[in-house]
Amino acid sequence: MSNNNIHTQEDGTVHLTGKMDFVSTPGIYRELESKFTGNGSVLNIDLAGIEHTDSSGLALLLEWQAIAHKLDQHLHITNAPENLLRLAKLCEADKLLDISGRGNDSP
Repeated sequence: MSNNNIHTQEDGTVHLTGKMDFVSTPGIYRELESKFTGNGSVLNIDLAGIEHTDSSGLALLLEWQAIAHKLDQHLHITNAPENLLRLAKLCEADKLLDISGRGNDSP
């Protein structure tokens, strides 16, 4: 079992902590499915608490982006770890995601 925590603020921002890796991403996906409401709304996901991520974390974000697009919802991802931003840029996925890094990081 993963050591992830997921909590939602009153404004709807979802905060993730722990890891986004091959072990944890299936559980994170299941927990956040209900956050997609559609109707042109914005889903904010804050990754400031993510300690480690790998390619499965990027795949998870791309899957959420596809779901959001189908539901006419906008996915906004903030405070992504530097390694996730580098991976997204390497795969040219940074052009598909509304993603920003921590501090001076840029996609």
